[in-house]
Amino acid sequence: MRYGVFSDVHGNYEALKAVLEFYRKNAVTDFVCCGDVVGYGPQPQECADALRSLEKLHIVMGNHDAALAGKMETRWFNANAAWAIEFSRKVMSGQALAYVAALPERAETPDFTVVHGSPRKPLTEYMLSEGQFSDNLKGWSVSPCFVGHSHMPQYFREGPAGIPETDFLKPAVRVSAAHGKVMINPGSVGQPRDGDPRAACGIYDSGTKNFELYRVFYDVEKVQRMMEGLGMPALLAGRLSFGF
Repeated sequence: MRYGVFSDVHGNYEALKAVLEFYRKNAVTDFVCCGDVVGYGPQPQECADALRSLEKLHIVMGNHDAALAGKMETRWFNANAAWAIEFSRKVMSGQALAYVAALPERAETPDFTVVHGSPRKPLTEYMLSEGQFSDNLKGWSVSPCFVGHSHMPQYFREGPAGIPETDFLKPAVRVSAAHGKVMINPGSVGQPRDGDPRAACGIYDSGTKNFELYRVFYDVEKVQRMMEGLGMPALLAGRLSFGF
């Protein structure tokens, strides 16, 4: 089975549309989303509707989703992020809000595990170091474990003699999950932070156990004009041009 793996959509419907079109062109019909449907972007309703329409989607709750649902206090977010959460709450329908609020914090299938942050702290931990990976190894059974939250395309895996390895992911770099436990972050669809403004996503083949990262162009300026028209914080729009 080939899965389209993505994360951190953050209300950026133009980016999500481009990613879903990329998957359609590559005959991918099963999906994995590592959370954060909302936050930062101008179209949380459209993003929720698009994800709800996917028939075969494994999706978990992100920290911005949790804040939208009242399961996490916005005082833990910076002022711009908190503004975007309140904006999302105002413009989303009751049905869309209920969809986000009902998302689980963890999903596990025979092929993979999914959380937003980490297995031990699904909503809050940013997976950034080998030490964190080692500390989380007992927290999940089915490998690979797909995570999001940091917006950084990255992988962690058990190396020789049990020494953990990590590296950032670039397009055309293939990661094998065939041996030992592997954790993979596909980066962010709606707000990349690795210096590449293109939407990030990946494809995981459960037969070969290979994951490959892709970058997809979308109309960044259109999103920025929309954000400006809605009076959204300028920083949230400006950073989309640079991917940070």
